[in-house]
Amino acid sequence: MRIVEVYGGGDGGGAARYMRDVLPGLGRTDDVSFLSLGRDHLAPDGAELYRAAQSRAFAALLRLRPDVLHTHGLRANLLGRVYGRMRGVPVVTTVHSFLAQDYRSRAAAEAALLLDGATLHLSRMLIAVSAAIADDLAGRGALAGSVVVVPNGIAPPPPADLTTLPSLVPGRPLLAIAARLHPSKGIDVALRALPLLPQARLAVMGEGPERDALAELARDLGCGERVHFLGYRQDLAAIVAASDLMLVPSRAEGFGLAAVEAMAQGVPVVASDVGALPEVVGEGGVLFRSGDAADLAHAVQVALAGRSALSAAARSQARRFSLDTTVRATRDALVQAMGVER
Repeated sequence: MRIVEVYGGGDGGGAARYMRDVLPGLGRTDDVSFLSLGRDHLAPDGAELYRAAQSRAFAALLRLRPDVLHTHGLRANLLGRVYGRMRGVPVVTTVHSFLAQDYRSRAAAEAALLLDGATLHLSRMLIAVSAAIADDLAGRGALAGSVVVVPNGIAPPPPADLTTLPSLVPGRPLLAIAARLHPSKGIDVALRALPLLPQARLAVMGEGPERDALAELARDLGCGERVHFLGYRQDLAAIVAASDLMLVPSRAEGFGLAAVEAMAQGVPVVASDVGALPEVVGEGGVLFRSGDAADLAHAVQVALAGRSALSAAARSQARRFSLDTTVRATRDALVQAMGVER
């Protein structure tokens, strides 16, 4: 089976992580090509790499002659669906996030929803990374029977080297956030909770357009010395493993890989009660009302008090999200799409 993965672009976020993790698994059984439309540095193992501007991408697909197209992101979805319709090639779209929340401007979000909604029916299969995403697709008009839920999975984490952490972030308890610095991630809510947690330190791992604004907010709240913006870290897993809790204060979340990766290391999660987070976190953490800094602070106190039991529950919950299972279920959906007449 010749699979062409069409990616809208971007180095960060769940879709980029999906490319890095899932494509090598697909490449063990199938001929996989990776066509990126954006300015990213992704070169997933197990896939032949191609890059093309939007205007040249159609010609690239003509040369690649896929048996099935697997698309990720609005631009990739639109290109793949048009190509699939014209050439009779089945298209499978994996939906990684809530489209309405992917844009900072309301006008851009509305335009994206309009374009995607008009072509949604051209994807023979829609893979939702969570039940919450599947519900969103149904509400946006996905055809009955076209949506399958395939949660993201992770490989078992390697043993973490914790020796560098004290010099990076001194003091306890240590709370961690691993996320793009974007308003949808709710990092400002975590900062507003810190004055109610006077002993806590916060390690923020990631980059994004809100970094300067968040650093200024931390200073204005009087807790700038307790917030450590660490940027992108190669040793992220070690920092998470050494933390007391992982915070996922998102205002919208289609899955929540950071939560699963923390739980796999026995680190309980404090997460907002939105999107896929309740189903992903399960018993491995404590939920709080999205956007409510006081409730987040209370949830942190509850989680710290019950951390031992939560840690065991977190490891158990994380075992539900296996990368091998994700790869197998994704391939099954691609094969199924090839047999669907539409």
